[in-house]
Amino acid sequence: MRILIVDDERAALASLTKMLEPLGEVVATESGQESLDAFARALAEGKPFNLVSMDIVMPGLDGQATLQAMRDLEKRHAVPPGQEAKVMMVTGLGDAGNVTRAFFKGQADGYITKPLQKAALLKTLRGMGIAIG
Repeated sequence: MRILIVDDERAALASLTKMLEPLGEVVATESGQESLDAFARALAEGKPFNLVSMDIVMPGLDGQATLQAMRDLEKRHAVPPGQEAKVMMVTGLGDAGNVTRAFFKGQADGYITKPLQKAALLKTLRGMGIAIG
């Protein structure tokens, strides 16, 4: 499994990387633009990401806009329906509006709130249909 983690908080990025590395190859990025570049490169190389962990609130290109751009890239690369990357939004916000927007506009598959806890992460991934060893 190829996993892309996007978070501008280094502590959260390190924590997610440590928790997700046992599941596959992890690429960690600190900005929306950096993650879009990695996502586009992976599609162009024919090695797309299976899972994206995306922070919602980031400076510059936020998680919502980044996710929408990723979905547009998948359409341009003719990714078949049902084979798009699974996306887990990560938020420090208890803001129902942001979470709702992630699901309906960005087609997110799950979300988790900070502070990150491994048990909650694994439960979220199982709920998204990600096989956990």
